[in-house]
Amino acid sequence: MLLLMILTISLLSYTLYYRYAPVRVKRLNEKTLNDAQVIIDVRDYQESYKSSCDQTLAIPCGYLKRHAHEIPAEQIVVLGNSAVECNVGVRQLRGLGFNVVGYIRMERNNPCKKSLSMG
Repeated sequence: MLLLMILTISLLSYTLYYRYAPVRVKRLNEKTLNDAQVIIDVRDYQESYKSSCDQTLAIPCGYLKRHAHEIPAEQIVVLGNSAVECNVGVRQLRGLGFNVVGYIRMERNNPCKKSLSMG
């Protein structure tokens, strides 16, 4: 019984850490981006389709492992709506061996083409 309780608490702690603990990368803005960085949009397809950016790869967090072969091996910037989305995206990409240099949080009321100029 004690072992089951310890396992449950450990699993819950890991889940909370994975989603909510801040990742150790910089929060970037559109002025600090350069052409050598690949921007991965980890928002849901419904969100990324409404405000798509021209130079991003739209791969939601749940599909990163499946589509990892499509991601170039360069510096990566994660694009998400919330801190949780960015945290999970950065952790998954780092777990797959990619060099994540930062993240950008999009504002829900600003379309990508107006708030993020990439070229």
